[in-house]
Amino acid sequence: MNSLTAFARPVLRWGGDPSGGAPYVFADPSDPQTYTGFDYEFAEALADKMGMQAQFVPTDWESIVSSLKRKEFNVIINGFEPTGDRAREMLFSKPYYLFRLQLTVRKSDGTITSLEDCKKYGKSVGTLVNCAASRLLEEGKYRVKGYQDPVGAYEDLELGRVDAVLMDVAGEMFYARSNPKLKPAGKPFQTGAYVVGIRKADASLKADIDKAIDELINDGTIEKIFRKWNLWDDEQVKLRTATPPAIEITTTKLNWSEGLIKLFKAAMITVLLAFGAMFIAVILGIPLAVGQSNGGPLIRALCTTYIEFFRGTPVLVQLLFLYFGLPVIGITLPGWLTAIVGLGLNYAAYESQIYRTAFQAIPERQWQVAYSLGMRPILAFRRIIFPQAFRIALPPMTNDFVALFKDTSTAFAIAVWELATAYRELANATQSYLGIGIVVCCYYLAMSLPLAHYAHRLERKLQRKSTGILSSGAEK
Repeated sequence: MNSLTAFARPVLRWGGDPSGGAPYVFADPSDPQTYTGFDYEFAEALADKMGMQAQFVPTDWESIVSSLKRKEFNVIINGFEPTGDRAREMLFSKPYYLFRLQLTVRKSDGTITSLEDCKKYGKSVGTLVNCAASRLLEEGKYRVKGYQDPVGAYEDLELGRVDAVLMDVAGEMFYARSNPKLKPAGKPFQTGAYVVGIRKADASLKADIDKAIDELINDGTIEKIFRKWNLWDDEQVKLRTATPPAIEITTTKLNWSEGLIKLFKAAMITVLLAFGAMFIAVILGIPLAVGQSNGGPLIRALCTTYIEFFRGTPVLVQLLFLYFGLPVIGITLPGWLTAIVGLGLNYAAYESQIYRTAFQAIPERQWQVAYSLGMRPILAFRRIIFPQAFRIALPPMTNDFVALFKDTSTAFAIAVWELATAYRELANATQSYLGIGIVVCCYYLAMSLPLAHYAHRLERKLQRKSTGILSSGAEK
């Protein structure tokens, strides 16, 4: 055994979501291949105090609890809050940081001075999904808009897409405190805690972590870390007491009647997104197909460039570009409209190829016959070519429409509350993934199966018309 192996320390694998942004754990701007943040530094100090080596495992916030249960890592360290539903799934360490909530509004807003004003005036409040702030807003029946990261929430506040943002002081300090366009509304309120999440079976690991946290608090390491990130305040003095401060563990129980109504509303938004986007795709796809097939060199080049761009880049990237990029040139669209336009532009590229193939399947003599009858090109296209091409294009169009229902889930990235987003919120808040998942699948099937059935009937009807059989008794 060599000396390196003899002195190798055990590894403490900890999970966190670096895409959630600063100041928790995020890619270091000065060296993007490494990570930084107060949770990152705390994890390093915690592992060192335990005689272990910290190893960061990047994961997605939405699935961080299930990833812990699958043993992808040993603990969760990610601004993690103790809640009743999580308590059923795991153990919590002692608190290592006590946070408070801070409401932020635009500098020009003189109507909102407290959270109660948001309810009084019917203002929308943005916050991170599945956190203490989101639970507080949902229980209080506020108009809530959920975000995956604080960056999007505060950018939307600047642009007027949301009226206020409620966030932990850690996020508010980093993203909003120095922004001249924003201001705090009232003082911080409602104390909560960040803890380490541990699997139920790892009680001995919890004891070691609690002991290490006590030592980090007493030797000043915790204070040093949070002072470095400008997050140390008088609230943290409570951590030094012999008895840790009592932190209320919030509990979210699923009310199935309200849950079904909430999912139904989200399903209606999904329907709106799908039909709106498909309308744009169909209307724009036809001229793209005609231009690529029969246009001049410049028209063909432009149509091909459009098609290859939207087919060659992810729709998620396109939505983010439209949502955050257009305001730079003065165009600010609400999230739902951005989703409709973005998905419509994307699917138009695919629809154009379906139409182009359908048009090319029509024999050239059909055009010649139409011209011989004195029809102009537009009339020939509308009366002769398009009806035949539509029958050919209908089956793949239907498939695309069904796929579009599922692709509306990408709208979560721009804070559009549709069916998939509602599922993630409810499931993460209650840990009832199976029951809610079955309901959501039923909603998707209820939306897509009738559409496919109707399209199949329409296809048969058009086929009968094209062969001259108008009814089952037409031939004798």
